[in-house]
Amino acid sequence: MNNISIRSTLVLSILGALAIALLIIVESSKSFKEQRYFKQKMKAAGLAAKGMHHLKNTFFPDEIAIDNINDPNNTGIIGQQFSQLTSGRGSLPIKLSTTNPNFAAMIIEQIKEAGLKEGDNVALCFTGSFPALNLAVCTALETLKLKPILVTSVTSSSWGANDPNLTWLDMHKSLYEANVVSFLPRASSIGGNQDLGRTLSIEGRELAVNAIFRNGIPYINEGSLEKSIARRMEIFETESGDNVKLFINVGGGVASLGSNANAKTLPSGFKQNAKLSDFPDKLGVLYEMTRKGVPTINLLNIGRLMSRYDLPRDPVPLPAIGEGLLYRAYKYDLPTVIVSTVVFLTLIIAVMYYDKKQNALGTQIIKNHD
Repeated sequence: MNNISIRSTLVLSILGALAIALLIIVESSKSFKEQRYFKQKMKAAGLAAKGMHHLKNTFFPDEIAIDNINDPNNTGIIGQQFSQLTSGRGSLPIKLSTTNPNFAAMIIEQIKEAGLKEGDNVALCFTGSFPALNLAVCTALETLKLKPILVTSVTSSSWGANDPNLTWLDMHKSLYEANVVSFLPRASSIGGNQDLGRTLSIEGRELAVNAIFRNGIPYINEGSLEKSIARRMEIFETESGDNVKLFINVGGGVASLGSNANAKTLPSGFKQNAKLSDFPDKLGVLYEMTRKGVPTINLLNIGRLMSRYDLPRDPVPLPAIGEGLLYRAYKYDLPTVIVSTVVFLTLIIAVMYYDKKQNALGTQIIKNHD
């Protein structure tokens, strides 16, 4: 024991070799492991894929009708660039990206982060701009057995559900009749500027209203944006007994976001305690929910969310269900890491102890009793 010293070249060499060996052992313990909520994510994404398959087979049984240049995966859920119901410009690559059914796994992750339990009330605001993302939210809620309260609008930005004969309301009703989803919208507005279809043609507004009535949905036509927002809040409060546990916004609906200024500053994804200062204009359902202390999920600025959750941009072909870091990731084996750390620290402490002990012995003075 007398040769054990932290300054010894031999001891330092042994400790260095041991550190390398333990590092190799720890690195070798890494494996591809399932992420949390794996089964629920798989179920939600599978249901989203089923829903998309149903919509394609129902409305596009002949694939020749699908624009396979702008919809290379032949989903049938990518709309037109312009139509009478087009309310603004949209990004085709982003719309194509959201047709990936694994977006439903991202929604599961965010809802779970909000801490919801089975049967909790979830208020929803949809537009026609992201039909695939609307579907992903619906299947996540179905999987988690939550209670959705949906208010939507008809109009859509480019490449969304902007076909006057195939709006989001038509898609949702078809999904409901096929038992893919178990709920229908509580109400719908035209959407677009001021939530009144401003900038649409007269024909466009008429087509939007026709879509609402042919699907048997109550029509929100309050005459102003402020009243339209208030009507949505009234529906959510009445249907939930004023007990909404989460609000989810999909797309850039003005009634939900309040204004373009809000849309530019609001963060994307889940927020437990959003700040009222994030809203330049104190307006919108999202603002009202934040003011009431309701957690929110804002599904806008999709590119940021794709980067955050490792979802591919504009994939061809579409990824398989369960593909990506939302489902599996390389993880260290925790017991191996703990044991390796304890062994190495114990050895260092032991060497330091003996080194200190030897130094203490070397400084002792031997007294002469003659």
